Amino acid sequence: MKMIHKDMQPQRIKLLLASLLIMTGLAVVLDQPIIHADPVTTNIDAKGAIVVDAESGQIIAQQNMNKVLPAASTSKLITAYLVNKAISKDNLFDWDSVTKISKNVAKVSIEPELTNVPLAPGRVYSVQKLYQAALLGSANAAAMALGDAISGNQHAYIQQMKQQLGMWGIDNATINSAAGLLNSQVYSDAVGSNPNTENLLSPKDMAIIATHLVDDYPNVIQTTALPNIDFYGTNVASTDALLPGGSVKTKYQFDGLKTGTSIKAHQNFVGTLKYDNRRLITVVFGTGPVDGENPTRFYQTIKLLDQTLSKVHFVKLDAGAITAQTPIKDGQDKTLIVTNQQPIGVWLPRTQQTPKVTITANKEFAAPVKKGEAAGMVKINDATYLSSHDDFASVAVAQHPVKKLGFFAQIWRNFLDLF
Repeated sequence: MKMIHKDMQPQRIKLLLASLLIMTGLAVVLDQPIIHADPVTTNIDAKGAIVVDAESGQIIAQQNMNKVLPAASTSKLITAYLVNKAISKDNLFDWDSVTKISKNVAKVSIEPELTNVPLAPGRVYSVQKLYQAALLGSANAAAMALGDAISGNQHAYIQQMKQQLGMWGIDNATINSAAGLLNSQVYSDAVGSNPNTENLLSPKDMAIIATHLVDDYPNVIQTTALPNIDFYGTNVASTDALLPGGSVKTKYQFDGLKTGTSIKAHQNFVGTLKYDNRRLITVVFGTGPVDGENPTRFYQTIKLLDQTLSKVHFVKLDAGAITAQTPIKDGQDKTLIVTNQQPIGVWLPRTQQTPKVTITANKEFAAPVKKGEAAGMVKINDATYLSSHDDFASVAVAQHPVKKLGFFAQIWRNFLDLF
């Protein structure tokens, strides 16, 4: 096999092309090194951090991304996901449905050391209002009430949270609270006997959660982008200081997602924004003092993006931009040209303009072949992805039809091949 270089229109770049080894099913790139580019390594004042492309799942930058840390109220993003799932998929209730508050949840709601909206025992509140209060104001009891609405009680709900994480491949987490509280802070709803147990997740785990949330239920942004909401006569302001008009000024246009604060966690922040027409997820765990009003988490998030985006850029290749050749049996042409059916996008170092890809064939080809016939898949070699995603980039298809040789023409070609 040989590497093919296809010169495109003058204003377009020359692309790296892949060659196929059909008989073994193994694809390799010849005459060019395959560069497995690691994510940018950042250096911010935090115990862990990550930047992810929400659409593709590509890990763009990281800092101790696999370190398991206290998640605090960023755990409420799991509850946000399960509320949306209960409404859109399981049909358990709708946004206007109401749920009754238990005595214990009401007790948690008036705990002065916790962020909350006060909830009265036996009174009903709408799912939408509780959801908004949990996401914007980080209301702990509101998140617990949503867990009760989904599963009937906190113990059953915690199991559902764990089950959902397991479906995403998150298997090293500790989950004991719908809101991210300590066992000692939820009184009779504690799961287990250790009063100091709290939710533990890695920045990478949280990126998986946030990515699924904004991908599967993009309407969550309509809530997290709000500066405040009215909760039955009480104004609840967003804890996200990076929103437009917020107290921390930035060139980045954030529209979510969630803060978290605890004695063990210090300050956490999971952010989301659009940059270069791509939705990004940022996670910063373990920064600043134990002070919910202190803005350190937001400034470290800005620093995380500055360090990342100064080193990478987003490269998009149109459908049909990448081609490779593979042998074809009994065709008027001896080779079949395959190409990417969908556009391909990837974050690359600013010094690199084109991704290096592998095109893997899914069968040995024999004429006739129709234009657009599925031929395999295109994978990107230059990127690292979340475990819930993969490096699949596009279906590979035949770029043009190949007609079958006539009987006598096949005999003549076989004769010539002997010499």
